[in-house]
Amino acid sequence: MKILMTICTLSTLAALAGCAGASADIRASGELSATGAAATTYRLARTPAQAAAGEPLPYEPLLRAGLAQRGFKEGTPEAARYLVSAAWASRPADVTVATSNPANCAGGCVPSEGPSLPWFGTRYVHTLTLRFFALPDGHEAYKVSAEKRDRNADAQQALPYLVAGALARLPYAGAPQWRVKLKEAEPAAGQSGAQSGANAGSPAMPDVISVTPLAQ
Repeated sequence: MKILMTICTLSTLAALAGCAGASADIRASGELSATGAAATTYRLARTPAQAAAGEPLPYEPLLRAGLAQRGFKEGTPEAARYLVSAAWASRPADVTVATSNPANCAGGCVPSEGPSLPWFGTRYVHTLTLRFFALPDGHEAYKVSAEKRDRNADAQQALPYLVAGALARLPYAGAPQWRVKLKEAEPAAGQSGAQSGANAGSPAMPDVISVTPLAQ
């Protein structure tokens, strides 16, 4: 009986923690001095397979909207100042990801968390990495990665949080690592639950509560 009560208590605490909000851990490098300038132009990069499919990628609408809010304007290949690529992935948290050189993991290896307690479900790690290549020479000017951990296997549910985290303080300057606390966006005034459901295909960007540099 005591064991059952303990499990129930832990489950309740976990549920309450999930309702309190979410966070994204950010890593950034390079410089993006043009951020905030009026009509800074960019274009999104796609792999040949993605371009041949001709379908919008799940993160593209959110990324376009977020960049537009920060003064970026999508331009033609000839006029674009930056080429922006995005890499999006999800995996169970008990899977270890390492760089091509496992002996040197400074800032490049993600440790395994070990197996999760079965009654809480599997933990997942969702990541989004944005790379800004300066044109015309194509050198990488800036890179920002956002990571979110949760127990939701649906990777698309994490996308709004990843995009909001990556762009919350673009460019992140003064520290290589940050933590962004987020919460689900409040429905617009006059928007009913039915209307919110009708717009499920275009999830709203979550609200940013705080952006804090992490101590090294």
